[in-house]
Amino acid sequence: MRKIILCLAFLMGLTAYAQPKQEIRAVWLTTNHALDWPEKPVMSSSDITKQQEDLCRILDGLRDANFNVVLLQTRIRGNVIYPSEIEPRSNFIFRNESYSGYDPLEFAIHACHERGLECHAWFVTYPLGMEKVNGKPNNSPVVRKNKDLVRKFQGELYLDPGDPQTQTYLLSLVREIVSKYDIDGFHFDYIRYPDRCAKFPDQDNYKKYGYKQNIENWRRDNINRFVYAAYDTVKAIKPWVQVSSSVLGMYRKIPGHTQAHWTAYSSVFQDPVDWLKKGKHDFIVPMMYYSDDLFFPFVDEWKSNSYGRYVVPGLGLYRLDRHEGGWNVSVVLDQVRYSREAGTGGNAYYRTQHLVENRKDVLDSIKTGFYQHPAQLPPITWMHATLPGTPEKPDAVQFGDLLKISWNAADGAEKLYSLYCSESYPVDTENPGNLLAARLNKTEYTLSVDRSREKGYYFLVTASDRYHNESESSQVVFFYMGSLEK
Repeated sequence: MRKIILCLAFLMGLTAYAQPKQEIRAVWLTTNHALDWPEKPVMSSSDITKQQEDLCRILDGLRDANFNVVLLQTRIRGNVIYPSEIEPRSNFIFRNESYSGYDPLEFAIHACHERGLECHAWFVTYPLGMEKVNGKPNNSPVVRKNKDLVRKFQGELYLDPGDPQTQTYLLSLVREIVSKYDIDGFHFDYIRYPDRCAKFPDQDNYKKYGYKQNIENWRRDNINRFVYAAYDTVKAIKPWVQVSSSVLGMYRKIPGHTQAHWTAYSSVFQDPVDWLKKGKHDFIVPMMYYSDDLFFPFVDEWKSNSYGRYVVPGLGLYRLDRHEGGWNVSVVLDQVRYSREAGTGGNAYYRTQHLVENRKDVLDSIKTGFYQHPAQLPPITWMHATLPGTPEKPDAVQFGDLLKISWNAADGAEKLYSLYCSESYPVDTENPGNLLAARLNKTEYTLSVDRSREKGYYFLVTASDRYHNESESSQVVFFYMGSLEK
């Protein structure tokens, strides 16, 4: 891992802005049609190098802007980006199986962790792609092997949520990913019925399994049963892996609100409030790609129905494009601000490319206006609430114009570290402006010093476990910078 070099004098000169200490700052990184990454599929060994370099460049930009979560599209439409024993690899990642030893998911997880970013596997649940591909019937391996589960609807193919074997099949993929990879979260997408699904062809299964329910409630129960089973499956394997979902931006129509028409509960039979209430999700990400009265009241509605779990409004950066609405960047910034004021768990942004390309200065505006400092991730206390061990014996040693802060590792299992710095004693660890670095995976941190300034600084370290619980503070180490003899 490369050394992290920061100018201490500049950092300490910043105003302590009113940002939360704990916040989810996520991006959706899309692999479908190579929208965000990779630029081209693997045809030769040089393509592997190019894929890895491009991903590292994206992740560097996210880290430097103080983001902390990457939702990496891992299953696309009945195909995946990793070597699976169940489904084929995506053509957007691979075109030459001679290089099948390369595992993009494993590389991405490692690259994220090196940079203090969590990597969550983004999993497209029921859609399997277009009914016809290049004018011919879709004959992908998943469609061939699961013909009894596949339904044709409006030119696309879907696994039928009402068939119990669909759940069995999808859970096999969930187990494969969670067991094989060191992911930090599992993020479901399209965990719902298709749009305009009144005529979805599931009548046979409804007659077989409906048990005298009306079809709307039966469909919601089908999704709910899978959600419960998926959550329990993930937690049984690795209880620290967070489970989340992208859900429609509006749960239900708000009384007196006439504009809302496409809602999770009624339009696609998705009931995220039930998942939160029953403790079967750690957080949800409503896709709130709207503005004004289709955004602000629904943030409040989600927050009031969160049942102690986290709601993370998803913001549509693609709407900045002149073909997608031509939003002014102020629309996005107002939504970030309102999300914080409402006490949500943070924000997620669709898509990564719009951020890293800094469309309409959106990345710079978010960083300078809201993400001036790193942020820890909010704790998953309902899974584990015990504080981890405390790091010990912090030390500060100067080498020329560099200062190395080091410490002894905390006892126990794998830990990540947060480094705090303050001009005053005691160090206030609740002040986000004192958080110099979060999610460090090594027991040292190097930064530059400005010897033209005569000033002293106090440093301390805490440890965090994989549930994001933070330890007690270490002892404080003091360092005085300047050119005067000491």
